[in-house]
Amino acid sequence: MLDWFRRTVRNLGQNAGWILVIAVVVIALAVFFMREGTGVDANVLQLTIDAASTQANVYIPTLASNLTQTPAVAALTGAAPTLSLSGRQQVDQFAASAFGSSELDPLTRGAVQTTGPANTPECGDFATAWASTSPNEIATLTVLFAELVTPTGILIYESFNPGFVVKVEFTDLYGEPHIVYDSPPQPRLQCPFVMVIPIVDADYKGNRVVITVDQSASLGGWDQIDAVELIGIRH
Repeated sequence: MLDWFRRTVRNLGQNAGWILVIAVVVIALAVFFMREGTGVDANVLQLTIDAASTQANVYIPTLASNLTQTPAVAALTGAAPTLSLSGRQQVDQFAASAFGSSELDPLTRGAVQTTGPANTPECGDFATAWASTSPNEIATLTVLFAELVTPTGILIYESFNPGFVVKVEFTDLYGEPHIVYDSPPQPRLQCPFVMVIPIVDADYKGNRVVITVDQSASLGGWDQIDAVELIGIRH
Protein backbone atom coordinates (compact mmCIF):
# COMPACT_ATOMS: atom_id res chain seq x y z
CA MET A 1 0.00 0.00 0.00
CA LEU A 2 2.80 2.39 0.89
CA ASP A 3 4.63 1.62 -2.36
CA TRP A 4 1.45 2.32 -4.38
CA PHE A 5 1.05 5.68 -2.64
CA ARG A 6 4.66 6.66 -3.37
CA ARG A 7 4.29 5.72 -7.05
CA THR A 8 1.10 7.74 -7.32
CA VAL A 9 2.73 10.81 -5.79
CA ARG A 10 5.73 10.47 -8.08
CA ASN A 11 3.52 10.18 -11.20
CA LEU A 12 1.52 13.20 -10.13
CA GLY A 13 4.73 15.20 -9.76
CA GLN A 14 5.95 14.20 -13.21
CA ASN A 15 2.65 15.16 -14.83
CA ALA A 16 1.93 18.22 -12.74
CA GLY A 17 2.28 20.55 -15.71
CA TRP A 18 -0.36 18.79 -17.75
CA ILE A 19 -2.67 18.38 -14.78
CA LEU A 20 -2.44 22.13 -14.20
CA VAL A 21 -3.29 22.79 -17.87
CA ILE A 22 -6.32 20.47 -17.80
CA ALA A 23 -7.54 22.01 -14.56
CA VAL A 24 -7.23 25.55 -15.91
CA VAL A 25 -9.05 24.64 -19.12
CA VAL A 26 -11.88 22.84 -17.31
CA ILE A 27 -12.35 25.73 -14.87
CA ALA A 28 -12.25 28.29 -17.69
CA LEU A 29 -14.83 26.39 -19.72
CA ALA A 30 -17.07 25.95 -16.68
CA VAL A 31 -16.95 29.67 -15.98
CA PHE A 32 -17.73 30.41 -19.61
CA PHE A 33 -20.83 28.19 -19.72
CA MET A 34 -22.06 29.30 -16.29
CA ARG A 35 -21.75 32.96 -17.17
CA GLU A 36 -22.63 32.85 -20.89
CA GLY A 37 -24.66 35.90 -21.78
CA THR A 38 -23.60 37.80 -18.64
CA GLY A 39 -20.73 39.75 -20.23
CA VAL A 40 -17.85 37.26 -20.07
CA ASP A 41 -15.31 38.23 -22.75
CA ALA A 42 -14.49 35.19 -24.92
CA ASN A 43 -11.14 36.78 -25.86
CA VAL A 44 -10.10 36.96 -22.21
CA LEU A 45 -11.05 33.30 -21.78
CA GLN A 46 -8.98 32.32 -24.83
CA LEU A 47 -5.97 34.22 -23.48
CA THR A 48 -6.23 32.24 -20.26
CA ILE A 49 -6.28 28.93 -22.14
CA ASP A 50 -3.38 30.01 -24.36
CA ALA A 51 -1.32 31.03 -21.35
CA ALA A 52 -1.87 27.66 -19.69
CA SER A 53 -0.90 25.81 -22.86
CA THR A 54 2.26 27.89 -23.24
CA GLN A 55 3.37 27.05 -19.71
CA ALA A 56 3.04 23.33 -20.46
CA ASN A 57 5.28 23.62 -23.55
CA VAL A 58 7.92 25.92 -22.15
CA TYR A 59 10.65 23.24 -22.27
CA ILE A 60 9.70 21.78 -25.66
CA PRO A 61 12.03 23.01 -28.48
CA THR A 62 10.22 24.73 -31.34
CA LEU A 63 10.41 23.44 -34.91
CA ALA A 64 12.09 26.65 -36.06
CA SER A 65 14.89 26.36 -33.50
CA ASN A 66 15.46 22.71 -34.45
CA LEU A 67 15.90 23.69 -38.10
CA THR A 68 18.80 25.98 -37.20
CA GLN A 69 20.86 23.00 -36.06
CA THR A 70 22.74 21.99 -39.21
CA PRO A 71 24.47 18.59 -38.95
CA ALA A 72 28.22 18.87 -38.43
CA VAL A 73 29.08 17.18 -41.73
CA ALA A 74 26.76 19.49 -43.67
CA ALA A 75 28.24 22.52 -41.93
CA LEU A 76 31.73 21.46 -43.02
CA THR A 77 30.85 20.57 -46.60
CA GLY A 78 28.15 23.17 -47.25
CA ALA A 79 26.07 20.37 -48.74
CA ALA A 80 22.82 21.18 -46.96
CA PRO A 81 20.85 24.40 -46.52
CA THR A 82 20.78 26.13 -43.14
CA LEU A 83 17.52 27.62 -41.93
CA SER A 84 17.37 30.62 -39.63
CA LEU A 85 14.57 31.54 -37.27
CA SER A 86 13.32 34.11 -39.72
CA GLY A 87 12.79 31.37 -42.30
CA ARG A 88 15.61 32.36 -44.63
CA GLN A 89 17.36 29.57 -46.53
CA GLN A 90 20.84 29.26 -47.96
CA VAL A 91 20.89 28.33 -51.65
CA ASP A 92 23.76 26.98 -53.75
CA GLN A 93 23.00 27.17 -57.46
CA PHE A 94 24.80 26.91 -60.77
CA ALA A 95 24.08 29.19 -63.71
CA ALA A 96 20.83 28.54 -65.57
CA SER A 97 21.75 30.58 -68.67
CA ALA A 98 24.73 32.53 -69.97
CA PHE A 99 26.04 34.67 -72.79
CA GLY A 100 29.42 36.16 -73.62
CA SER A 101 30.68 39.31 -75.28
CA SER A 102 32.48 36.85 -77.55
CA GLU A 103 32.80 33.09 -77.81
CA LEU A 104 34.88 30.73 -79.88
CA ASP A 105 31.79 28.83 -81.03
CA PRO A 106 28.07 29.19 -80.19
CA LEU A 107 27.96 25.64 -78.85
CA THR A 108 31.36 24.06 -78.28
CA ARG A 109 33.38 26.45 -76.11
CA GLY A 110 30.34 28.76 -76.07
CA ALA A 111 28.95 30.61 -73.06
CA VAL A 112 26.27 27.91 -72.80
CA GLN A 113 28.99 25.56 -71.57
CA THR A 114 29.17 27.49 -68.29
CA THR A 115 25.62 26.55 -67.29
CA GLY A 116 25.07 23.74 -64.82
CA PRO A 117 27.71 22.06 -62.66
CA ALA A 118 31.35 21.80 -63.74
CA ASN A 119 31.83 18.98 -66.23
CA THR A 120 35.29 19.49 -67.72
CA PRO A 121 37.28 16.41 -66.67
CA GLU A 122 40.70 17.97 -66.28
CA CYS A 123 42.88 20.97 -67.09
CA GLY A 124 43.02 21.63 -70.82
CA ASP A 125 41.44 23.20 -73.87
CA PHE A 126 38.11 21.33 -73.90
CA ALA A 127 34.86 22.02 -75.75
CA THR A 128 32.95 21.77 -72.43
CA ALA A 129 34.08 25.21 -71.20
CA TRP A 130 33.62 28.79 -72.43
CA ALA A 131 36.41 30.47 -74.37
CA SER A 132 36.37 33.95 -75.89
CA THR A 133 36.90 34.41 -79.62
CA SER A 134 40.52 35.47 -79.23
CA PRO A 135 42.92 34.08 -76.60
CA ASN A 136 44.38 37.55 -76.03
CA GLU A 137 41.29 39.74 -75.67
CA ILE A 138 39.33 41.33 -72.84
CA ALA A 139 35.92 39.63 -72.73
CA THR A 140 32.95 39.33 -70.44
CA LEU A 141 30.83 36.36 -69.46
CA THR A 142 27.34 37.04 -68.07
CA VAL A 143 25.60 34.25 -66.16
CA LEU A 144 22.07 34.23 -64.76
CA PHE A 145 20.64 32.08 -61.98
CA ALA A 146 17.17 30.71 -61.42
CA GLU A 147 16.62 32.11 -57.92
CA LEU A 148 16.92 35.63 -56.55
CA VAL A 149 19.24 35.73 -53.54
CA THR A 150 21.20 38.03 -51.30
CA PRO A 151 24.71 36.91 -52.32
CA THR A 152 27.23 35.51 -49.86
CA GLY A 153 29.74 34.05 -52.30
CA ILE A 154 30.62 33.23 -55.92
CA LEU A 155 32.73 30.32 -57.17
CA ILE A 156 34.25 30.41 -60.66
CA TYR A 157 35.49 27.10 -62.06
CA GLU A 158 38.43 27.83 -64.39
CA SER A 159 39.45 24.79 -66.40
CA PHE A 160 42.29 26.16 -68.57
CA ASN A 161 44.91 28.88 -68.14
CA PRO A 162 43.32 30.21 -64.90
CA GLY A 163 44.07 33.53 -63.22
CA PHE A 164 42.90 36.12 -65.74
CA VAL A 165 39.58 37.00 -64.13
CA VAL A 166 40.03 40.67 -63.28
CA LYS A 167 36.54 41.79 -62.25
CA VAL A 168 33.33 40.21 -60.99
CA GLU A 169 30.09 42.17 -60.64
CA PHE A 170 26.82 41.15 -59.05
CA THR A 171 23.84 42.96 -60.58
CA ASP A 172 20.91 43.67 -58.27
CA LEU A 173 17.19 43.80 -59.03
CA TYR A 174 17.42 47.45 -60.06
CA GLY A 175 20.19 46.83 -62.58
CA GLU A 176 22.85 48.33 -60.31
CA PRO A 177 26.21 46.52 -60.55
CA HIS A 178 28.09 45.78 -57.32
CA ILE A 179 31.78 45.03 -57.79
CA VAL A 180 32.64 42.06 -55.58
CA TYR A 181 36.09 41.42 -57.06
CA ASP A 182 38.58 43.74 -58.80
CA SER A 183 42.23 42.81 -59.28
CA PRO A 184 44.97 42.61 -61.95
CA PRO A 185 45.51 39.22 -63.61
CA GLN A 186 47.07 36.61 -61.32
CA PRO A 187 48.13 33.58 -63.42
CA ARG A 188 47.73 30.32 -61.48
CA LEU A 189 49.86 27.21 -61.58
CA GLN A 190 46.99 25.14 -60.20
CA CYS A 191 44.63 23.93 -62.90
CA PRO A 192 41.74 23.41 -62.83
CA PHE A 193 41.27 26.19 -60.33
CA VAL A 194 38.19 27.22 -58.35
CA MET A 195 38.20 30.94 -57.67
CA VAL A 196 36.31 31.64 -54.44
CA ILE A 197 34.91 35.15 -53.91
CA PRO A 198 33.26 35.76 -50.52
CA ILE A 199 30.63 38.52 -50.34
CA VAL A 200 30.15 39.98 -46.88
CA ASP A 201 27.15 41.95 -45.58
CA ALA A 202 25.44 42.43 -48.95
CA ASP A 203 22.23 44.48 -48.61
CA TYR A 204 20.95 43.78 -52.12
CA LYS A 205 19.60 40.80 -54.04
CA GLY A 206 19.61 39.63 -57.61
CA ASN A 207 20.51 36.74 -59.90
CA ARG A 208 23.04 38.05 -62.46
CA VAL A 209 26.84 37.89 -62.37
CA VAL A 210 29.20 39.47 -64.90
CA ILE A 211 32.77 38.15 -65.11
CA THR A 212 35.51 40.04 -66.96
CA VAL A 213 38.65 38.26 -68.15
CA ASP A 214 41.71 40.20 -69.34
CA GLN A 215 43.84 37.83 -71.40
CA SER A 216 45.85 40.53 -73.12
CA ALA A 217 48.99 39.46 -71.26
CA SER A 218 48.27 35.75 -71.43
CA LEU A 219 50.95 33.53 -72.94
CA GLY A 220 49.16 30.23 -72.46
CA GLY A 221 45.92 30.79 -74.35
CA TRP A 222 42.34 31.22 -73.27
CA ASP A 223 41.22 31.48 -69.66
CA GLN A 224 38.40 28.97 -70.01
CA ILE A 225 35.50 28.91 -67.54
CA ASP A 226 33.63 25.67 -66.98
CA ALA A 227 30.94 26.74 -64.46
CA VAL A 228 29.87 29.48 -62.09
CA GLU A 229 28.23 28.84 -58.73
CA LEU A 230 26.30 31.41 -56.70
CA ILE A 231 25.75 31.02 -52.97
CA GLY A 232 23.21 33.25 -51.27
CA ILE A 233 20.24 33.62 -48.97
CA ARG A 234 16.77 33.08 -50.40
CA HIS A 235 14.00 35.42 -49.18
